Amino acid sequence: MVTIDVNMDLGEGMNIEQQVMPFISSCNVACGGHYGDYNSIRSTLLLAQKYGVHIGAHPSFEDKKNFGRVHLEWHELRFRESVSRQIQLFQDVAAELGMVMHHIKMHGALYHATAHHPEFVNWTIQWIKDEYPIIPLYVPAGSLLEQEMNNNGLTTYQEAFADRRYHDSGQLVSRHDSNAVIQDILKLVNQLSIMVYEKKVTSVEEHAIPIHATTYCVHGDNLNIVHQFDQVIAALKLNGIQIG
Repeated sequence: MVTIDVNMDLGEGMNIEQQVMPFISSCNVACGGHYGDYNSIRSTLLLAQKYGVHIGAHPSFEDKKNFGRVHLEWHELRFRESVSRQIQLFQDVAAELGMVMHHIKMHGALYHATAHHPEFVNWTIQWIKDEYPIIPLYVPAGSLLEQEMNNNGLTTYQEAFADRRYHDSGQLVSRHDSNAVIQDILKLVNQLSIMVYEKKVTSVEEHAIPIHATTYCVHGDNLNIVHQFDQVIAALKLNGIQIG
């Protein structure tokens, strides 16, 4: 049996935390940029504490209207101030509960900007060095950010998406496309199993591309999957994969 880390973005208003928390191993908690406040963070962390799930801050472009999925033209000071403030809120709530932040994962458009845009990559590297040098950052496997984090001796978890389609470039298919999100259990389990065992994924252009990951994401707003997550777990176990 192979054991993997599966993370999920939570505290985003989907009200699925109680349903999925017993099955996942790490969670990324919205902390005010695209969603979230003191109460939503606290309730999510309490469940994570109950089930022994690693907790991470999930900062975003401050844009609740678009759920953090639209790129904003920030400058470096705005980036540092906003992301640090969001994470501080998360850490304040965690400290009240005697919990410690395990990792950081950016959300939505900020996730892609910090992973692939050279300017944002450089800002992220310097910000991590200054503020959170020993905290792992969840980054897209094979991204420019992963490369630069490694070059600077910073800790990463390389992330792949079990429920998203990929292009040949290794980047995710845009959510504007109808085939961007995998909503079928067997297709998700098949893609994740191939990622785990063969270190590759089949792109929408129908090519096998390499992908080396140490954590795998299933999105909390993928409700077709979330509401049947116990079936996902059962199917993974049949393929010799467990979450832990």
